[in-house]
Amino acid sequence: MTQIIAVASHKGGTGKTSLVQNLAYELGQTRRVLAVDLDPQSNLTIGSGLELVEDRLTVLHAMHAPETTADALVQAGSYSLLPASLDLALADQQFAGHYDRNDKLKDALLQVADNFDVILIDGPPNLGFFAFNALTAATQVIVPLQCQPYAFRALDGTLQLIELVRKGNLKLDLRAIVLTMYDRRVTLTTSVEAAVRQRFGSLVPQSVIPVNVSIAEATLDGVPVAVYAPRSAGSLAYAGLAKELFDGN
Repeated sequence: MTQIIAVASHKGGTGKTSLVQNLAYELGQTRRVLAVDLDPQSNLTIGSGLELVEDRLTVLHAMHAPETTADALVQAGSYSLLPASLDLALADQQFAGHYDRNDKLKDALLQVADNFDVILIDGPPNLGFFAFNALTAATQVIVPLQCQPYAFRALDGTLQLIELVRKGNLKLDLRAIVLTMYDRRVTLTTSVEAAVRQRFGSLVPQSVIPVNVSIAEATLDGVPVAVYAPRSAGSLAYAGLAKELFDGN
């Protein structure tokens, strides 16, 4: 059965898009993986090495016409990608009068879900239309949490949205809370880690994503960090996280 996983956070700067791209790459070595760019900024699309061109089919086309979803997919190394474009910013307005506005991504992904083992969805950092679509389409959620006190306090907003969507999507389950921007040299990092692990226990993987310049540089090069710097701390961290979360699943 296909695992459809929304990587969700309403706070920006958590490393969410990098998490989607690099997990997609790692899982794509042994599984059929689709990454979905549901962010009008199109960072996952750009970070996967694609330029934004006007004549390409995108996730917005698939949301309007689900039968076009398969035609919109492109290959990005070890994973497939349902790309975005800046036009996606119009989606909230375009679907405003639709009774099923929060089901648009779900309907699109149903067209191709059987072709993949894992689908990872990257949306923008907000609690609006895109977040509802991602969570309605998903069976699981991974929440990236920046190791800072403000991010920890803001976590409840994301968790409340998950609970709200779960009322209509009974399959939705919180898979993990992943610690990102992790820097052991900063005292607050270990304090936040301790608080998160005490509150959420086994939902917090032992693998953490460190502050690592190679991750950012790889994004600028349009490749996963494992391709850009395979021996870097960032590359090893994503490989460890993928193994911890998905081996046996």
